Amino acid sequence: AEVPIDKVEAPTPDVDTPVIETPSPDVETPVITVITFAMPVVNAESIGEYDELPVFNQTLGQSRVHMAIDFFAPEGTEVYACYAGTVESVTTEYLTGTTITIDHGNGLKTVYNSLAPEVEVSVGQTVAKGQLIGAVAESNLQEFMSGAHLHFAVIEDGEYINPEKYLVFAEK
Repeated sequence: AEVPIDKVEAPTPDVDTPVIETPSPDVETPVITVITFAMPVVNAESIGEYDELPVFNQTLGQSRVHMAIDFFAPEGTEVYACYAGTVESVTTEYLTGTTITIDHGNGLKTVYNSLAPEVEVSVGQTVAKGQLIGAVAESNLQEFMSGAHLHFAVIEDGEYINPEKYLVFAEK
């Protein structure tokens, strides 16, 4: 027997029945942003590779992991913030030289190492993508034999990751 359409009741959802809720118009839908970094060094002479396996370090005479990308360029070459964020720290250590760490939010940070001591930013400063932050130097003594370069690392949720996840190279 047919039931008139106005007499049909919607089934009551149980645990196994998926319920799809339509958000109200005043609730914002999350927007997914694809993050692409600007190059921290423009026209680098060459680029050293990221490697999670031990590689021989000429300066230290031992094998170590290299969880960063090196951008080889003459001393004094400008270094830029690859993405907008807040300067978390500016430090100078004997072995690593001058280092700037920028917090981009959501667990993403970039680390710029082997910089000249005279930097263009200070702790707490907000920086824009592509903003000048420092200059390439030979201040990273643990990689001194490699020559002047930017040692560039990316930290995602507390772990060092391959910066190529966010960088776009014209040629690889």
